[in-house]
Amino acid sequence: MSLVDFERWLDHVFFAGLEISTLSIPALVALLYATPRGPIALAALTAIVVSTCAAGTLRGEWVDLGDWPRPGDPYTFPARSAYYSATIAGAAYIGAVVHVALGASIAGVAVSAVVSLGSMATLPRAIGGFRSLANRIASAEF
Repeated sequence: MSLVDFERWLDHVFFAGLEISTLSIPALVALLYATPRGPIALAALTAIVVSTCAAGTLRGEWVDLGDWPRPGDPYTFPARSAYYSATIAGAAYIGAVVHVALGASIAGVAVSAVVSLGSMATLPRAIGGFRSLANRIASAEF
Protein backbone atom coordinates (compact mmCIF):
# COMPACT_ATOMS: atom_id res chain seq x y z
CA MET A 1 0.00 0.00 0.00
CA SER A 2 1.50 3.30 -1.05
CA LEU A 3 1.38 6.48 0.99
CA VAL A 4 -1.30 7.89 -1.33
CA ASP A 5 -3.47 4.81 -0.82
CA PHE A 6 -2.98 5.03 2.95
CA GLU A 7 -3.97 8.71 2.95
CA ARG A 8 -7.05 7.89 0.85
CA TRP A 9 -7.97 5.12 3.30
CA LEU A 10 -7.53 7.50 6.26
CA ASP A 11 -9.78 10.01 4.53
CA HIS A 12 -12.51 7.38 4.12
CA VAL A 13 -12.08 6.20 7.72
CA PHE A 14 -12.26 9.75 9.09
CA PHE A 15 -15.54 10.51 7.34
CA ALA A 16 -16.93 7.07 8.19
CA GLY A 17 -16.13 7.74 11.85
CA LEU A 18 -17.83 11.11 11.67
CA GLU A 19 -20.91 9.57 10.07
CA ILE A 20 -21.16 6.56 12.37
CA SER A 21 -20.56 8.47 15.59
CA THR A 22 -23.10 11.13 14.61
CA LEU A 23 -25.83 8.85 13.27
CA SER A 24 -25.54 6.39 16.17
CA ILE A 25 -26.20 9.04 18.84
CA PRO A 26 -29.53 7.39 19.82
CA ALA A 27 -27.70 4.17 20.72
CA LEU A 28 -24.88 6.02 22.44
CA VAL A 29 -27.33 7.91 24.64
CA ALA A 30 -29.09 4.66 25.55
CA LEU A 31 -25.75 3.06 26.41
CA LEU A 32 -25.08 5.84 28.94
CA TYR A 33 -27.62 4.14 31.19
CA ALA A 34 -26.64 0.51 30.49
CA THR A 35 -24.96 -1.67 33.07
CA PRO A 36 -22.43 -3.10 33.78
CA ARG A 37 -20.63 0.08 32.79
CA GLY A 38 -17.13 -1.31 32.21
CA PRO A 39 -18.01 -4.17 29.85
CA ILE A 40 -20.57 -2.01 28.01
CA ALA A 41 -18.06 0.79 27.52
CA LEU A 42 -15.35 -1.55 26.26
CA ALA A 43 -17.67 -3.37 23.86
CA ALA A 44 -19.24 -0.11 22.61
CA LEU A 45 -15.86 1.49 21.99
CA THR A 46 -14.77 -1.62 20.12
CA ALA A 47 -17.95 -1.49 18.04
CA ILE A 48 -17.39 2.16 17.11
CA VAL A 49 -13.75 1.63 16.14
CA VAL A 50 -14.32 -1.57 14.15
CA SER A 51 -17.44 -0.19 12.44
CA THR A 52 -15.55 2.97 11.48
CA CYS A 53 -12.58 1.09 10.01
CA ALA A 54 -14.87 -1.37 8.23
CA ALA A 55 -17.07 1.38 6.77
CA GLY A 56 -14.03 3.34 5.57
CA THR A 57 -12.54 0.27 3.96
CA LEU A 58 -15.80 -0.81 2.32
CA ARG A 59 -16.78 2.66 1.15
CA GLY A 60 -13.30 3.12 -0.35
CA GLU A 61 -13.89 -0.04 -2.40
CA TRP A 62 -10.84 -1.92 -1.14
CA VAL A 63 -13.31 -4.74 -0.52
CA ASP A 64 -16.31 -4.78 -2.83
CA LEU A 65 -19.47 -6.00 -1.12
CA GLY A 66 -21.92 -3.79 -2.96
CA ASP A 67 -22.78 -0.14 -3.46
CA TRP A 68 -22.08 1.72 -0.25
CA PRO A 69 -24.33 4.73 0.44
CA ARG A 70 -22.68 8.10 -0.15
CA PRO A 71 -21.94 10.18 2.95
CA GLY A 72 -24.77 12.63 3.45
CA ASP A 73 -27.22 10.74 1.23
CA PRO A 74 -30.54 12.22 2.40
CA TYR A 75 -32.66 9.33 1.11
CA THR A 76 -30.95 6.71 3.26
CA PHE A 77 -30.31 8.95 6.27
CA PRO A 78 -33.06 7.48 8.52
CA ALA A 79 -32.19 3.90 7.61
CA ARG A 80 -28.46 4.47 8.14
CA SER A 81 -29.10 6.10 11.51
CA ALA A 82 -31.22 3.15 12.62
CA TYR A 83 -28.72 0.65 11.19
CA TYR A 84 -25.66 2.24 12.82
CA SER A 85 -27.50 2.62 16.13
CA ALA A 86 -28.59 -1.02 16.06
CA THR A 87 -25.06 -2.11 15.17
CA ILE A 88 -23.41 -0.18 18.00
CA ALA A 89 -26.05 -1.10 20.59
CA GLY A 90 -26.23 -4.75 19.52
CA ALA A 91 -22.47 -5.23 19.41
CA ALA A 92 -22.08 -3.49 22.78
CA TYR A 93 -24.78 -5.60 24.41
CA ILE A 94 -23.60 -8.92 22.99
CA GLY A 95 -19.95 -8.09 23.72
CA ALA A 96 -20.78 -7.12 27.31
CA VAL A 97 -22.81 -10.30 27.86
CA VAL A 98 -19.91 -12.44 26.65
CA HIS A 99 -17.43 -10.40 28.72
CA VAL A 100 -19.45 -10.93 31.90
CA ALA A 101 -20.35 -14.56 31.19
CA LEU A 102 -16.78 -15.64 30.49
CA GLY A 103 -15.07 -13.16 32.79
CA ALA A 104 -12.66 -12.28 29.99
CA SER A 105 -12.62 -8.82 28.49
CA ILE A 106 -10.84 -10.03 25.35
CA ALA A 107 -13.78 -12.32 24.59
CA GLY A 108 -16.19 -9.39 24.79
CA VAL A 109 -13.94 -7.30 22.55
CA ALA A 110 -13.66 -10.11 20.00
CA VAL A 111 -17.41 -10.73 19.89
CA SER A 112 -18.17 -7.02 19.61
CA ALA A 113 -15.66 -6.72 16.75
CA VAL A 114 -17.12 -9.69 14.86
CA VAL A 115 -20.70 -8.41 15.25
CA SER A 116 -19.69 -4.93 14.08
CA LEU A 117 -17.71 -6.21 11.11
CA GLY A 118 -20.53 -8.52 10.05
CA SER A 119 -23.07 -5.76 10.33
CA MET A 120 -21.00 -3.31 8.29
CA ALA A 121 -20.41 -5.96 5.63
CA THR A 122 -24.15 -6.42 5.17
CA LEU A 123 -25.04 -2.71 5.17
CA PRO A 124 -24.95 -2.24 1.35
CA ARG A 125 -27.46 -5.04 0.85
CA ALA A 126 -29.72 -3.87 3.70
CA ILE A 127 -29.71 -0.21 2.64
CA GLY A 128 -29.94 -1.00 -1.09
CA GLY A 129 -33.62 -1.85 -0.91
CA PHE A 130 -34.39 1.19 1.18
CA ARG A 131 -32.46 3.48 -1.20
CA SER A 132 -34.34 2.09 -4.19
CA LEU A 133 -37.69 2.70 -2.52
CA ALA A 134 -36.69 6.21 -1.44
CA ASN A 135 -35.53 7.10 -4.96
CA ARG A 136 -38.82 5.87 -6.44
CA ILE A 137 -40.83 7.92 -3.96
CA ALA A 138 -38.69 11.01 -4.52
CA SER A 139 -39.05 10.81 -8.30
CA ALA A 140 -42.80 10.12 -8.26
CA GLU A 141 -45.03 12.88 -9.50
CA PHE A 142 -48.06 13.61 -7.39
